[in-house]
Amino acid sequence: MAEEIFVIQALPSGPDGFPYDEIVDIAVCKVDLGENSYGIVYHNVIYYDPKVLGKKKLDYLSGIGGLSAEEIYAGDPEKKVADDIKRIIDGKSIAAFDGKQEFGRYMTFDPWDITYRSEVMPSVSSKMPVSLKCRFPSDEPITIRKAYRRLLRDDPACVGTGRRAIHLAQMTSELMIYMRSKGKY
Repeated sequence: MAEEIFVIQALPSGPDGFPYDEIVDIAVCKVDLGENSYGIVYHNVIYYDPKVLGKKKLDYLSGIGGLSAEEIYAGDPEKKVADDIKRIIDGKSIAAFDGKQEFGRYMTFDPWDITYRSEVMPSVSSKMPVSLKCRFPSDEPITIRKAYRRLLRDDPACVGTGRRAIHLAQMTSELMIYMRSKGKY
């Protein structure tokens, strides 16, 4: 297994996946399993016109990740963010808490299309107890926070009540390190 894995976590605009929803907030952490450490590599919000997204998606983003319409309006273009991500992960090992959610429902489609760019490692949740696995891919943000609180009670990532993609990436990174220390990842 790779010693360096890039953890990708994203917040979508809804629970249904592509083509109904889009990634709005995305973050990448680089985990060094040899040293049991991680660092934040990338975090960005993608620009969408809040009027085009609509109230239902804005309410979803606010509820699941605490994103405001102003933050989304001030984001960077999707193509720029997707190109940045591809540049970071090209030829690297990548993982997510639930790969079905991140990779299967969003990142195998344009403009992300990570196909043949990276080696996808097992989902972090696949190595967890059944009670801490996602029942549905759209439950991923809630399940990450639940697993993090239950397994890592002292908040080693110092995310507090954070719900953004960067916080999810940090929690997933810490969970990956924890599972590795237990011989399960």
